[in-house]
Amino acid sequence: MESVIVLNRNFEYWTEVNLRKVLKWLVQEKIEIVLVDESKEIGSIEYRIKMPLVVRLMKFVGFRPKSEKIPFSTEAVFNRDDNTCQYWHFDEKGKKFKYKCNTDDRTLDHVFPESRGGRKTFENSVCACRNCNERIKKNRTPEEAGMELIRKPVVPHRDKNSFVIMRFAFNPKKLSHKKFIEWYRGGV
Repeated sequence: MESVIVLNRNFEYWTEVNLRKVLKWLVQEKIEIVLVDESKEIGSIEYRIKMPLVVRLMKFVGFRPKSEKIPFSTEAVFNRDDNTCQYWHFDEKGKKFKYKCNTDDRTLDHVFPESRGGRKTFENSVCACRNCNERIKKNRTPEEAGMELIRKPVVPHRDKNSFVIMRFAFNPKKLSHKKFIEWYRGGV
């Protein structure tokens, strides 16, 4: 099923939706059709319209809030831990300090090793520098390696005021995008 470009009330790109949703919104008078494909028609015997390519929302819609749940990923763990090794480091005087990892130095460490039954979860994963993970801790728990976690790993939560960053995934081969760009530039 073809997707249709949806613009916000002020003609800014909003999203793309399937044709079924566009028809539902059209019946509910939530949208207006901005650009159609003259060569295609859709509908039933008694009601036919030209194939919509671009529609506009009748009411302004702000940003969509992100969902509360953050899916597990290595990058999500690094973000939660702010790219800081979660094992205490010690200076030459024995004073504890936090070590900020660079991109090449950071690794994902499983607090309880995966090879011993540890799971890939936020509660069992931390950002660790390559030295702590591969040379000191290896395939042991922090207690067995004589290491101390800075803080207990937890599932991260989004701020209630966080919003989705929306990007237009432009595909120049897609008919609706070609027509949209022509229309936007004033060529249609």
